[in-house]
Amino acid sequence: MEQQSERFTIFPFLLAFDVSYSMAGGPVEALEECLPALRQLIIDDPTVGEIARIGMGTFSDDWRTLVPISDLAAVDIPKLAVEGGTDFGAALRGIKNALEEGLASLPKGTPVYRPVVFFMSDGGHDPNLPDFDADLRALRAWKYAPEIVTFGFGDDVDETALGRLANRFAFVAKNKNPVSAVHEIRRAIVGSILVTSQSALDPTKQEGLHIQTGDGFTPLPVFEL
Repeated sequence: MEQQSERFTIFPFLLAFDVSYSMAGGPVEALEECLPALRQLIIDDPTVGEIARIGMGTFSDDWRTLVPISDLAAVDIPKLAVEGGTDFGAALRGIKNALEEGLASLPKGTPVYRPVVFFMSDGGHDPNLPDFDADLRALRAWKYAPEIVTFGFGDDVDETALGRLANRFAFVAKNKNPVSAVHEIRRAIVGSILVTSQSALDPTKQEGLHIQTGDGFTPLPVFEL
């Protein structure tokens, strides 16, 4: 028996978080608050639960899908662990796989908006590895190519790389305290998912992605491939 398609057009969101060793301690602990905050948002505002399907993956030397794209109210919240270096190419390949699996899991006939990826890092791609350009081009050429929104923080963040990854929106946190910066990024992601989901059901609002960053971020230039 086939599943019934969703009642509303679904907005798939994927959180892609850097968990390389530089994220150890307070930053990764602050990151762990993101999914519980989003789950509470769904409980408090059923509109978000109707529209948003959210997944999370982490990257270091490799990508790990920790939460498949799904209704967050029905999943277990994982613990995060730091490991390894930073490979943006592995992250991009993992993002594509996670989105493919997430979209395939939706009931047949479900209409979807263009997926959105929130990509966060405190560093940059390991210069000893091959450049991630080919992986980025492959992702952008894909039928369901996502919109990537990048957030960076810290003294070692590679702003140019974040600008390359992003389609339209790239930001670096002004706050130099890593834990405070991660909290600000978390609030920006939660706020963006909230407003985007609400707008999808409000005929007076423009459909599509709505970014909510406030004054705590500096926009970065975005580069064409």
